Amino acid sequence: MSEFANEKIERIINEGYDFRMGDYISQGFNTVQKNLGGFILYALAMFVILAVVNFIPIIGALLNQFILGPALTVGAYLVANKIRKGESTEFSDFFKGFDYVRPLALTALGIFVVTMLAMLPFVFLGGGMELFSWYMEAMQDPMGMQGTVPDFGFSILSFLLLLPAVYLGVAYSWAYKFVVFYDMSFWDAMEASRKVITKKWFMIFIFMIIIGIIASLGILLLCVGILFTFPAYLCMNFSAFADVTRLDEEGDAMDEIERHLVD
Repeated sequence: MSEFANEKIERIINEGYDFRMGDYISQGFNTVQKNLGGFILYALAMFVILAVVNFIPIIGALLNQFILGPALTVGAYLVANKIRKGESTEFSDFFKGFDYVRPLALTALGIFVVTMLAMLPFVFLGGGMELFSWYMEAMQDPMGMQGTVPDFGFSILSFLLLLPAVYLGVAYSWAYKFVVFYDMSFWDAMEASRKVITKKWFMIFIFMIIIGIIASLGILLLCVGILFTFPAYLCMNFSAFADVTRLDEEGDAMDEIERHLVD
């Protein structure tokens, strides 16, 4: 990470920022519409790849969570960034996230480990063991678990014990972007994401719920709509990140990205 990027992130954390939720949702839709065919094909390819790989017992779920999922997700962010800058895009750009496989895999693993550690009190004290078992089964056989709901007693104690994991789940949601757009190591990216998002955590939490609902609405349209709403969800998330972290400022880490992609 460059010294400029480090100073900029620290300045954002210290000064705070405005979070324009409505603008990000609108920008997300506009971004997808500027390359509608590309985003639809990307979403279709992503879903097919993840579904096929997931048929491999255990290993498939691990590949999806730590390698394929992060790399394919970042591909949409890279395309969204090029569209934001007025640059032309190619379909192959959606797969440029694989240029960052190692740091993204480390980031995914780091987020998983820290979040699971935060869930331990809930698992052992809040009646969450059944939920954990259900989650592991769903990871191995997601199609077979459709329509099933974990049977566990949920109490106020359970809710309180689950809060740290919920906090981290939201706080780490920009970690991949910091890895790619600011050339950060996995831990620096996780911490930068956590610190920046914590400044407006509740607002971003609501934002994530809203865009998540928007993404899920695509399922209601015979599941075909998800090919549009899912990329829109990613672009909305990216628009928020780009604005909050002032990605357009000169001297940021984008030069590092361009050199990386050229090489």
